[in-house]
Amino acid sequence: MASKLTSLCFIALILFLSLSSSAARPLPSASDANAMKAQDELKDVEVEKAMVEESCEGVGEEECLMRRTLAAHIDYIYTQKHNP
Repeated sequence: MASKLTSLCFIALILFLSLSSSAARPLPSASDANAMKAQDELKDVEVEKAMVEESCEGVGEEECLMRRTLAAHIDYIYTQKHNP
């Protein structure tokens, strides 16, 4: 009878430890939300800046071609290590 009780307690302990170790992730605080919002705004600014740089308004055809070629090379450099 003692071995059954010991086994039951041991199984209950293992179950308790496994459930407590997989606790849920805490909710983000207000400062985390503000930081994420700031990052999103920064990304938006970078995207707008990139769009302005890629546009060819007011520059010659050769300058435009050089900008687009440079942008294509940079994209290739940063994406060549990633497998689709």
